[in-house]
Amino acid sequence: MIDHATHIVKELILRDENINIAVDMTAGNGNDSKFILENTKANKVFAFDIQELARKNTLDLIGDNSKFNFILDSHANIDKYINEKVDLFIFNLGYLPKGDKNITTNWQSSIISIKKSLELLSPRGKIIITIYPGHPAGQIESEKINEFLRNLNYKKYTVLSLAFTNKINNPPYVMLIGHKI
Repeated sequence: MIDHATHIVKELILRDENINIAVDMTAGNGNDSKFILENTKANKVFAFDIQELARKNTLDLIGDNSKFNFILDSHANIDKYINEKVDLFIFNLGYLPKGDKNITTNWQSSIISIKKSLELLSPRGKIIITIYPGHPAGQIESEKINEFLRNLNYKKYTVLSLAFTNKINNPPYVMLIGHKI
């Protein structure tokens, strides 16, 4: 049974056998990066976060792995670190679980990083964004990202929204973006 946004994301990743390079755009505690490393054929996995606590938690969880590279910087600066085509981008927006809820992703840097991800996306790659509109900053981020994604060229990109329509309190939802084939 799929009852959480994370279940949807994991299923999307598990069904893709063509992930060679993946980027966790919001490392958090490292769970997405670890899942990608353990369940895909990825040769390179990068993770971004701006918080030292996220870096520590992620590296503690993953340990020493030659396929993994943590980057302590904003995902909006991805182009400073990665210049090759990427098969999977994963965003888990909001705040660090069990961290300071006043430190959140913001719509401006998120949209910049989505734009840069689109430029780096491999022809069959995908961008998976989990959005959490249940807190004030998340609500604004949700509105702004949806506005941006609605205006993507439909002849070039496919954008799919996966949401729990019968849950209360603004549950998280998933946006899936890929090149139109």
